[in-house]
Amino acid sequence: MKCPSCATPLATPEPRCPACKFSLQRLDLKFGLVPRHSRYLSDRSHRLTLPEMKSLRHELRLFEKKFPQILFAVLLTELPTNHPVHEYAFWMANRARFSSLEKTRSDNYDLLLVIDTASDMAALVAGYGLEPYVSEDDLTEVLEALARPLRAGDWAGGIHACIQALISKLRECSANARQQESANVS
Repeated sequence: MKCPSCATPLATPEPRCPACKFSLQRLDLKFGLVPRHSRYLSDRSHRLTLPEMKSLRHELRLFEKKFPQILFAVLLTELPTNHPVHEYAFWMANRARFSSLEKTRSDNYDLLLVIDTASDMAALVAGYGLEPYVSEDDLTEVLEALARPLRAGDWAGGIHACIQALISKLRECSANARQQESANVS
C-alpha cells in the first residue's frame, strides 16, 4: 500500500502517513459530506445519456456476476482544480458505501473508478482485500484502456473499455494466484 498523497510505501494501513501526515480526517475536511451515489454508476457531471447509463449499469451487473466477490462502481464527477482525483477516489472508496455489505479492511474487494470530467483525469482504487492480488501496475494498465476514448469525449466508451480491460486483468491475476498457490502446495 502507498500513501494516496505522497506515494510513500506503507507496510499496513496507517491512520496517517508518517511522511506527509495525510489522513482520511484531513480529506473529510477537504471534501465535506459524501455525495449521493448509486451502487454501480453515478454521473454527477451529467456527461452520460440515459441509454448509456442503462447500458453501463447492465454491464457492471454482468461484471459482478463474473466476479461475485467484487463490486465495481463508477463515479463521474467534476472536481475543483485543487482536488486531485486520486485523493478523492481514495476518500470515496473509504467513506462511501457502494456495496450493500459492510466490508472493511481485508474483507473489502470492491473497486472504484472515479473520473473527473473537469480535468479528464481518472483514478481506480482497489479495496484492501484485492491489494495482494491486483498491483498498482495492474490498475494503471486498466486505466490506460480508458485514456483514448476519454480524450475523444466518449465517456461511455471509456468506461466500457475500462470494464473489459479489468475483466481481462482480473482473470490474469486469478490465474497467477492459482499457479502460485499450486506451486506452494507442491
